[in-house]
Amino acid sequence: MRFVDRKSVPAPASLVDPDGAGRRELEKASKHYLDPKAETFAFKAYKRPDVKEALRELFKKKCAYCESLHEATSSADIEHYRPKAGVDGEPGHRGYWWLAADWDNLLRSCIGCNRVEGHRVAEAGMTAAQLAAQKVQSVGKGNAFPVSAVRAFKPGDDCDREDPLLIDPTRRDPGPHLAWHTDTDLSLLSPSFHGAVADAYGEHTIRIMALNRQALVEARTRHLQRLNDLLFDIAEALDEAAVAAPAQRARPLQRVTRKRAQLRAMAGADEEFTAMTRAFVAAAEGELLARYRELLEAKAEQADAVGA
Repeated sequence: MRFVDRKSVPAPASLVDPDGAGRRELEKASKHYLDPKAETFAFKAYKRPDVKEALRELFKKKCAYCESLHEATSSADIEHYRPKAGVDGEPGHRGYWWLAADWDNLLRSCIGCNRVEGHRVAEAGMTAAQLAAQKVQSVGKGNAFPVSAVRAFKPGDDCDREDPLLIDPTRRDPGPHLAWHTDTDLSLLSPSFHGAVADAYGEHTIRIMALNRQALVEARTRHLQRLNDLLFDIAEALDEAAVAAPAQRARPLQRVTRKRAQLRAMAGADEEFTAMTRAFVAAAEGELLARYRELLEAKAEQADAVGA
């Protein structure tokens, strides 16, 4: 999950025009919910083609939560960050129905993150075999929306006072709240820690969205292997350059430049698992810099010893 600037894509006209489908639907829903016994309103405006296309562009064809490129195998859900038809754990809440066609409340989500389904979920330190042996549990966002402060129940209530524990990547930068583990057998995500205390936003988001579910972890791990293959190639070329005479360093250093460019390209915003890849690249470049410096220093010491 990475921060996405919602202002980078214009809001769909059907939702924001004064006479658009969103405004007209809100008027009908407001009358509908005057009846305290009314069933859930049948919302449709958020499904308009211009809304789907705007969300597709905003999130680079990816799921807003897990960053998977899932279009080849499954359709995308238009996800209501604040659920429109009820809230888990709040029996009297009718959902944030007044935000059903609010552009700022809509995200693009894969089915695995958005719908409550059965998944095996990985825990820290698990191997692939241990994950495969996990019991299936029902996970996914559904109508979950935990808050740590005063919940909004009706139009006019201040949603900004709720302090939602689920990260909306267009409102809150996920980076400080999540930690990637890219030096393990499986690509796992955990909350950041503040001392011994797990970050509440990261913890709730990972659990509710099932961001360590088996299929997702396996896909990220395959991606991680490709990254590690590139890193190995770079390290090998650096080793060769470090022990080579100055006149012979050009070719291995060209390989380093080419492979490094490939590694950085995989961290682009339109690539799958961008946040994980950027965490990997940042760690890898620091490791490579230290390794190359160490090799050069060792070679200098050897030269000094020979000279002595």
